[in-house]
Amino acid sequence: MALLRPLDKLPILDVATILLLGAEETLLKQLAMTIVQLCEGTAKIQVHMASCLPLPTDRECFRPRIDLIVFVLNLHSKYSLTTVETSLPHVDASFFLGKVCFLVTGEKSHTAVSTWTPSRNWPPPTTAFFSLVTWR
Repeated sequence: MALLRPLDKLPILDVATILLLGAEETLLKQLAMTIVQLCEGTAKIQVHMASCLPLPTDRECFRPRIDLIVFVLNLHSKYSLTTVETSLPHVDASFFLGKVCFLVTGEKSHTAVSTWTPSRNWPPPTTAFFSLVTWR
């Protein structure tokens, strides 16, 4: 049962590694594909998915350093909340200084994917403070 620490491994040059954590695999896959497509050509992004923490220790030596952890919460699933709650103790406190975000999904009035950036429209919509990607 290893604790995830932000600086326990050397970084890979010019590559950012994102860990998506959540109970719904299809949502994680869709989010991972969207991140990779949006960053294609501008940045090298590795996206890894897990349903919960702790991560298995048998492949610890092959795992890259994790630069960002995204906890995905679905408002319509209590299991989603319990998954995040049980995973939080396995993350070192120093990760919460800019290396963790919570993505909240499940708003009924939205049906497609859209992203929000401060340069595009300011002031931000109210849901942008809680998530990087709003599912519409």
